[in-house]
Order: sequence, then structure tokens, then C-alpha cells
Amino acid sequence: MSGEQSGVRLHPMTEAEYEPYRRRSIENYAAINVEAGNWGAERAQELAEAEYAELLPQGRTTPGHHHFTARDGDSVVGTLWIAERDERTGRFAYVYDIHVDEGARGKGHGEAIMRAAEAEARALCVDAIKLNVHGHNVAARSLYAKLGYGEVNILMTKRLT
Repeated sequence: MSGEQSGVRLHPMTEAEYEPYRRRSIENYAAINVEAGNWGAERAQELAEAEYAELLPQGRTTPGHHHFTARDGDSVVGTLWIAERDERTGRFAYVYDIHVDEGARGKGHGEAIMRAAEAEARALCVDAIKLNVHGHNVAARSLYAKLGYGEVNILMTKRLT
């Protein structure tokens, strides 16, 4: 357990928590890629499931991947998935998924989960923490900027159809 802020603490996700998390996360990933214009709705679920299968061949116990349940006291307020990665410039933690439960939004839990993610990343002895955020997700982009994340690459697309 680590990363306390505003009462939010991260706990390693249990096997019982993982399967509902995985289903919700895949559905959300498919939906956000449709909304962003990356995928067509007809294949989005299939593509999301394939990516998760590739990234997490051993599910919750895939080496280098860390899944957490965020709690504020006894209440679950969200989830977090980070992974250890290597690149030419050093090791980093990658935030694959952060989710704040709908009833817990607007109370600072997203910021608290991200600060806890940073604490987890420091414990992994990585050089940086990275994430991807879709351009249309203004609330998330605002939160990450507030926390000191800077834009590194910006992919721009113009649909021709």
C-alpha cells in the first residue's frame, strides 16, 4: 500500500477484483478509441480484447505489470494499471489505465491516484512516468498538466471521409 493523499491509498488488486476490472477496462478502451476516431465501432471490442491479451498474457500476474484498487477509507474509488518499461534513455513506468469510479469523480481522487502512481513508480526505481491521453479528453489533459506532465509528441489526424 502506498501513495496516501486525501485518504486515497493503492492496494494490489485481488484476483476477484481483476476480472470485473478487466471487462470494464476493455469496454472503456474500445469506447474511447471509437470516440477518438481511431477505431470503427464494429471492431472496437475485438481490437481492445486483442491488445489486452497481448499486453497481459498472464493477466494480473503478467511480470512487470502492476494493478491496483484505489480506496478512500473502506470505499473503492478507482483503479490503476502501470507497467515497467525500458527504452534507450532509461527505465520508466507507463500508466496504461487510470479510472475513477463515476460516483467518486470531482472529489480529487484522480489527482490522488496519479500522485500514488508516481509514488509506486519511484518505488520501482524508474526514471520517469509516462502516459497517453486522447486529445478530446480535456479533463484528463488538464489534470496531467496540473501535475506537471508535459506534452512530448502530438499525433494529429485529419479524416478524409
